[in-house]
Amino acid sequence: MTYETTLTREKHLKELIKQESTGTPEQLAAKLNTSESTIYRMIRTLKSLGEPIDYSKVRQTYYYK
Repeated sequence: MTYETTLTREKHLKELIKQESTGTPEQLAAKLNTSESTIYRMIRTLKSLGEPIDYSKVRQTYYYK
């Protein structure tokens, strides 16, 4: 995977989180054309960088707190 692809996925991920329309991790992986484990890794990385991300089981989406 190229650096540009990573940045594009991260940008798209952040936009989906902002819109609260990520869906489940499985659905999000399909939207970003990647694996579920990559989604978890990306979320963990963003959280470690200070992004206030949480997941709602009721709404089935990631969102910014």
